[in-house]
Amino acid sequence: MSNLKMKEAALIYLDRSGGLQKFIEDCKYYNDSKQSYAVYRFNILINPSDVVELDAELGNHILHQPLKAAQVFQSLQTETQINIVLKLTHLPPLPSYGLDLCKFPLDYTSQRFYVMQGIVIAMTTVTKYTQGARFLCSDEACPLSQGFQYIRVHVPGATESATVRNDFLCHLCASSLQEDRKFRVLGDKQIVEVITAKALCAFQGVSNNQPFRFQSLTIFLRDESVNKMSIGNEYKIIGIPTCVKTSQTAVCVEANSITFCNPRVSSGISDNFRCLLSLTSSSRWKFTAILANIFASHIVPPGTYNLLKLCLLMSLVQTSDRNKEVEDCLDILIITNDTLLVDRIYL
Repeated sequence: MSNLKMKEAALIYLDRSGGLQKFIEDCKYYNDSKQSYAVYRFNILINPSDVVELDAELGNHILHQPLKAAQVFQSLQTETQINIVLKLTHLPPLPSYGLDLCKFPLDYTSQRFYVMQGIVIAMTTVTKYTQGARFLCSDEACPLSQGFQYIRVHVPGATESATVRNDFLCHLCASSLQEDRKFRVLGDKQIVEVITAKALCAFQGVSNNQPFRFQSLTIFLRDESVNKMSIGNEYKIIGIPTCVKTSQTAVCVEANSITFCNPRVSSGISDNFRCLLSLTSSSRWKFTAILANIFASHIVPPGTYNLLKLCLLMSLVQTSDRNKEVEDCLDILIITNDTLLVDRIYL
């Protein structure tokens, strides 16, 4: 399929999905802001099923070569300052698109989209990163000492030094390039660590006598994706696995879209709970004390850490499945020499 035909298919999809109208509105926003940027960033929501139905080859290009597919949409505009980011609604429900966090090695060389699911165990505060920067030739006699010919844009897996550093050279005269700092565009960045839900059995002391390996995976959230995840919640993440080489090589994922996974909890109260409540109805604390005593009995012996387990049960009672902040949080401070058991109780 020629590049021209893919451009035509991309235009048809944008027109049908309403993306073209949003693109026009974003252009008006940048125009009304009356501020010059090195890079103008545009998000385009992509439904892979609709694209494949419209043009199978363009859909395959988006799913398996997302960086080059973004260039197809970007080529609809001639400006080098346009940065197109394709945001996927979902991926095909096929095994080849799933990334199992328990399997090794992970595929980080194909630079394509995968979907994975994991529980957030740690996260950083929101910091800044460079979305794009403008460089000029240091030789004033060079035609490229002005204009917007040299634009550096962040791509998935790139470190800050890949976007901004001082050893870039002019392709025309080989002089060094200098950044025009007043045109630098900054974005928000957040790093989270996720593990697969299968790893929880290890923390809970459950063993099926089968050896297994698990490791947390680093997820990079950028711009509109920051602050969309909370510690302890499980999410489905669509992203591009990459290999970041800093002081040590590490596999990470650049998140493209995030979906909160509601835990499947059976509705209603079991017969055993109803029976226990009936037997202890004469006392307001007996039912609660028994629950605290037997809570997490497969982790710690019954009768130990009862006060801590009671506090955790009270916290669980006020926990809502609606992903929102709780106004009156129950803060717990634990001082102990055995942090392993406490960590297991929390999980």
